[in-house]
Amino acid sequence: MKIALYTGNHTKDTPTVRLGWWLTRLVQKGDYRNVTHVEAILKEYEDGSVLIGSASLRDGGVRMKRVHLNLDHWDIVDVPQWSAEAAEQWFIEHDGAPYDWRGAFASCMPFSWGDHDEWFCNGAVGASVGLKCPEIFGPSQFAAICHSLK
Repeated sequence: MKIALYTGNHTKDTPTVRLGWWLTRLVQKGDYRNVTHVEAILKEYEDGSVLIGSASLRDGGVRMKRVHLNLDHWDIVDVPQWSAEAAEQWFIEHDGAPYDWRGAFASCMPFSWGDHDEWFCNGAVGASVGLKCPEIFGPSQFAAICHSLK
């Protein structure tokens, strides 16, 4: 299974969204501190598009969608231990679950504050591949896990 780690800029986002990404990058550390969002790549199609799954504030929470990823903005990591089929089933079962603002914020802080009925990106992707307590990881930590397992 492949994981897409967003490392692009957010110049087309609203000022509020850009502030959120800036704060995310501010509190992250390490080699992957520029990762601000994660997606599970659930299927790849012949036309170059992919079916991705995550939780997105823009999309209202947990969702899957078919897109073309701009590879200048994404770090794609193959993690063969994880099952795209099992992850897709998780996203089907959780489709439409709300975005977890508090959990996203708390993933970058030294405390847990998430809601298990709501999800943020790396919490949803982590849960879909069977990680224990995925809500404790920020995007940079999740990226480090993915790169460690490849």
